[in-house]
Amino acid sequence: MKEKHVAKWYHLLVYPDWFRRIHQRPERFLGELVKPGMCVADVGCGLGFYSVLMAEMVGEEGSVLAVDFQPEMLNWAKRKASKAGLFDRIEFIQCREDDVMISEQVDFVLSMWMTHEVADRSRFFVQIRDMLAPQARYLLAEPKFHVKRKLYESICGEAESAGLRMVCEPKVGASFAALFAVSD
Repeated sequence: MKEKHVAKWYHLLVYPDWFRRIHQRPERFLGELVKPGMCVADVGCGLGFYSVLMAEMVGEEGSVLAVDFQPEMLNWAKRKASKAGLFDRIEFIQCREDDVMISEQVDFVLSMWMTHEVADRSRFFVQIRDMLAPQARYLLAEPKFHVKRKLYESICGEAESAGLRMVCEPKVGASFAALFAVSD
């Protein structure tokens, strides 16, 4: 069986925050989804770009769960949060490859460019579904330069099989993206 590729922290340095902000325009697609006072999760947070951005968006009354299974990623994310003065709004969670390790319900979940790396996506999507509060949303985005449309569509099908319902496909720079809610 072929071993899955999982991005390492140094791979993410080729897509720096300043370029990501211009290229992906995260405020545009997150602006309607992340509001002050929310509890949100950045699953597969990587170097923390979205965790820090969402910590700004949720404000002092909100919180962010930054989740990754690689300690090096979390260390980078912690440094970034500390430098931004937002460390107290973010809880850093080192999950396992097969368990997101979040038992509380949240208002929004983001998984940016990482679900194609998940070994057991069926289990992953059930965990995502279970952490969504009523009316919560889940945004899945996959990189167009790395993930083909057929794989993206298959991933979305797996999410729907786990009890998530696609709401729309928002524009996220350089990405295939789908916004989900819990199926009724």
